[in-house]
Amino acid sequence: MNQDANTSPFTLIGRVDRSHGLHGEVKILLEFDDLAILDELNLVYLQNERGDYFPVRITEIRIEEKRNEFSFFVQFENIADRTAADRLKNSGIYLETETANLLIVEEEIDSSLIHFDVFNTQDEHIGTVMEVLEGTAQTVLNISSNKGTLLVPLVEHYIVEINEEEEYIICQNETELQDLL
Repeated sequence: MNQDANTSPFTLIGRVDRSHGLHGEVKILLEFDDLAILDELNLVYLQNERGDYFPVRITEIRIEEKRNEFSFFVQFENIADRTAADRLKNSGIYLETETANLLIVEEEIDSSLIHFDVFNTQDEHIGTVMEVLEGTAQTVLNISSNKGTLLVPLVEHYIVEINEEEEYIICQNETELQDLL
């Protein structure tokens, strides 16, 4: 296997948010939007305190939808109780980079989103996109508003619609981010 020395052998695909229930199930937060990828996941990697990656098999994935938001619950092999699940809190979930590149197709985000007007779901003007920040985990919109700068991740939780023809973006849940100003 030829690998560039600067390329990590593993790619972050999500995080363990918290334990759920008494039998070792955990809620996870994903770094991608395509739910079909979940069907392909059966072996992922977690990272221990020393930074070593270790494989863990997924035995079950359960998806719940509440208020138009999806929650993902995973049962890992050999994580059989809440105590073991609690130890995984905030742990990164990784795939081998080669596998991640095959499964997760990154959408090309054109920097032409700059100067798009941004509105919330109540049709109130939030601001204007001044910069598109390409991060390793996700793309973030730098929005200039009369309250200051607002950084909005370009994910379904915050972005409802991007209308390229009329050059506007509709956001939701932006108050979660405005509290950080």
